[in-house]
Amino acid sequence: MPDAAPGIPASDDSLAGGSHSLRCCVLASGSTGNAVYIEAGSTAVLVDAGVGIRQLQSAMHAIGVSPEVLDGVLVTHEHQDHVRGILPVLRRFGPPLYTSEGTWRELRGRLADIPSTPRFIAAGRPFALGEIVVEPFALSHDALEPLGFVFHAFGRKLVLATDLGYVSAKIRDLTRGAHTYIVEANHDVEMLRGGPYPWHLKRRILGDKGHLSNDSAAEYLLDVVTDATADVFLAHLSQENNHPETALAAVNRLFATAGGAAVEGVSLMLTHPRRPTGLATVRGRG
Repeated sequence: MPDAAPGIPASDDSLAGGSHSLRCCVLASGSTGNAVYIEAGSTAVLVDAGVGIRQLQSAMHAIGVSPEVLDGVLVTHEHQDHVRGILPVLRRFGPPLYTSEGTWRELRGRLADIPSTPRFIAAGRPFALGEIVVEPFALSHDALEPLGFVFHAFGRKLVLATDLGYVSAKIRDLTRGAHTYIVEANHDVEMLRGGPYPWHLKRRILGDKGHLSNDSAAEYLLDVVTDATADVFLAHLSQENNHPETALAAVNRLFATAGGAAVEGVSLMLTHPRRPTGLATVRGRG
């Protein structure tokens, strides 16, 4: 197990640039595969590897980094769109794997010959990974022990929350006031209901252990963004039950209706299944 975190670092705006910065890139996001790169100082972390190794390497090359620098790979849960490329990453580059015990029980048959023993993490147990403090939290999703993450470094706070059917009060409290959010806006409810999926799959997606809709994502964000929040990335968009412009419009509409200083200065950005976003600094507003 990694050592327990000594505490969450306090904000210090003087550390917001250069090597003393927390940065992130959504390498791929959507129904076909998900991966997020996060770095702080000399620490580099990959969260999920749900795409093939070639796409992953290409996406990382596009932002000027290599999988060889990874200090760890975190896994949110065992579904294929989050772990498809895990084994080749671990075999080829050798970073340690961080996963919940429940997720590992589902994955160990697929990852039987990884080069090192996984390091188990759990909701409510923050830990230090190099220069990053990671706070895992439990998700409501149809997996064995799925996790979302809050990342802290150099006085900045980044939230990664996808694959959740609903957002509990505990998650809202833990994730409130982040500088950057990567949050699920999976589907438009009417597109899903009127679409080609069989009813049992529609019911799963719409349920409490499914995925967050555009409107639910917007409602969650309205509750947790503060005047510290600068950037929101809308992630894990369904390619069958959503359109990028539909997701963006839904969040913009609720933000405009709510008004207030907390949402007026927030930048909303889309993510993509086949190409990375830029490598963005997790920044304060202004």
